[in-house]
Amino acid sequence: MGAGATLAVAVLLSGCDLTVTNPGPVQDAFLNDEGAFPAVLQGVKRGHAMAYTRFALDAAMMSREGVPGGLFDTQFKQGILTSDNSDANWNGPQRARWLAEDGARRLEEALGGSFASNEFAAELILHAGFTNRTLGANHCTAVFDNGPATAHTDYFTRAEAHFTRALSVANAAGRADLAAAAQMGRADVRMWLGDWSGANSDATGVATDATFQMFFGDLAFGDPNEIMFRQASLPWREWTVWNTFAEGYYTTSGDPRMSWRTNPADPITMVDNLTFLVSTKFTEEEDPHTLASGWEMLLIQAEYILVNDAANFANAMTLINQVHTRNIGDVSGVALAPVVAANVTEAWAALKEERRIELYLEGRRFGDLRRWGVQSAPGTQPMEDMTGRSSCFPVGITEVNTNTDPNGPTVVTG
Repeated sequence: MGAGATLAVAVLLSGCDLTVTNPGPVQDAFLNDEGAFPAVLQGVKRGHAMAYTRFALDAAMMSREGVPGGLFDTQFKQGILTSDNSDANWNGPQRARWLAEDGARRLEEALGGSFASNEFAAELILHAGFTNRTLGANHCTAVFDNGPATAHTDYFTRAEAHFTRALSVANAAGRADLAAAAQMGRADVRMWLGDWSGANSDATGVATDATFQMFFGDLAFGDPNEIMFRQASLPWREWTVWNTFAEGYYTTSGDPRMSWRTNPADPITMVDNLTFLVSTKFTEEEDPHTLASGWEMLLIQAEYILVNDAANFANAMTLINQVHTRNIGDVSGVALAPVVAANVTEAWAALKEERRIELYLEGRRFGDLRRWGVQSAPGTQPMEDMTGRSSCFPVGITEVNTNTDPNGPTVVTG
C-alpha cells in the first residue's frame, strides 16, 4: 500500500466514531408501540415455554409418570411439595401469565378498536388463557399480582374469559388455528368448572387434527424441552421410566405414546442408582409440548357422557376407542385393539387410563388426579400409590415473602 493510500485510510478511520454506547433498559413506553408487538409476543412465547416445560417435568415426577433419580429435592422425591421446593413452579407460570395479560393490555391500548381483529392480540390472549389454566389445574391457591390468596378455581374463571375473547379475536382475524386452540382451552376449563354442557359443546366443535403446541425451536433461544433434556445424558440423567405405569404398559401394549428404551451403555440414573429406562416420547431438545388437541376433545366428550348419561357408557367407549385405536403398536405394526368395558365403572377406568396415556408427560396428569380425587392411581405398580403425597403446588416462597396483602398467601412446609 502506498503512502497516499495509507493516509487516506488513516483519515477515514479518524473520521468515524467507532464507540458503542449501551442505551440501557428499554423505556416502558416503547413497548406500547405497535411495531414492538412481534417482539412482545416472542417474549411471551418464550416465557410460557420456559415455565411450562419446567412445570411439566416436575408435575410428571409428582404424578408418578416418572421416578426422580437425580438432583431433585429430598422432600420432592417423597412427593411432598413445599413453598421452598415449589418456588420455580410458582414464579415461572405466574411470570408467563403476567407477560401475556400485560402484553394484551398494551396492544389493546395501542390499537384501540382494531385490537378486536388483530392476530397478535388473539395469540397473546390465548397464552393468557393457557397460563391461567395451568395454574388452576395444578396450584393450590390463586394469587394475582400481589393480591389476596383465593380459590384455585379463580384461575379457571379468568382463563375462560381469556379463551372466549381469544376465540372472537382469532375468528375476526381469520386465524382458524388460533380459534380452535381457544375453543379447546375453553372446553377444558369449563370441564374443570363443572360446566359440562359448555365443555361438551366446545369439544364437539373441534376437528381431531386440531392442536396447540408449545414449540422451542422457533424461539431463537437455546431453551430446551426439560423432560427430554433432563434424561439426555448431556450430562443429566435425572429421572427414569423404571417402576412406573409406562414401563409395564408399553411392554405389554407397544403403544407408541408411552414408548421407552433401555440405556445399556450407562444403565443407571445419576445419584440414586435407579435403573435408567429412557422415555422416547421426546427425542430432541426442541420437541414441543402439546397443550391441547382434538383427540383430547374426544375424551372430554366421553367424560361428559359418563358424568351426565352413564347408562349410555357404550357411547363413551366409542369415543375412547377412536383415540386409542388410531395408534399403531410399535411391535405388532397394527392398530391397538379396542378397549372393552362391561359397565360404567369399567368405562370410567378406561377413560382415566386413556387420558393418562394420551396426555403422558404433557403436564396434565397431576391435575387430573386432583380433579378426580384419586389417592391411588389405576395400575398395580407400587410407585403408582399417591397416598400421603401432595395433590397441588403451593404458593412459592418468593410470593409469600414479597406479597403485602393482609390476606396474602402463607408458607407451606410440606
